[in-house]
Amino acid sequence: LFTAFNILQRRAVLLNTSLKVKKSNFASIAADFASVSAESIHIVTERISQGDGVTANNNDERKVLNLMKQVNTVTCSVPGTSASRVAMRNEIRALMIEKGMPSFFITINPADVYNPLVRFLAGANIDIDNLLPDDVPNYWEQSILVAKNPFVAAKFFNIYMKAFI
Repeated sequence: LFTAFNILQRRAVLLNTSLKVKKSNFASIAADFASVSAESIHIVTERISQGDGVTANNNDERKVLNLMKQVNTVTCSVPGTSASRVAMRNEIRALMIEKGMPSFFITINPADVYNPLVRFLAGANIDIDNLLPDDVPNYWEQSILVAKNPFVAAKFFNIYMKAFI
């Protein structure tokens, strides 16, 4: 699952990332981009990954470091990036300006380790309609059940949310 998300996020980064520079510096930056070699970019990135972001041994490496200072990346439509979080915050602020402050907040926390429905979904023979205090699950046993069978916890969460909504 994490591998699939990583692939999707890399694709989104490749498709939605753009570069931004000051208009007055555009001609010189474009010329620098055209003149630096891939080898010098690789050398500088290796040096930066080792913690040295200032040393340049030749003119090409100085150009690469200068480009890194003057060129900004824009990734607001890539999920999970700081720019996308800023964009979402701005959207929330705009909605508050247009519609007013939200007047109702709720936090739902379905505790799966205390609910007998989880044991029922896991296959235990429990009469949900006539539940006795002895049938309420023990926290430790319920935690083990949830840890061994996360699908049951997800199913419980889905049922709980659908019932709430």
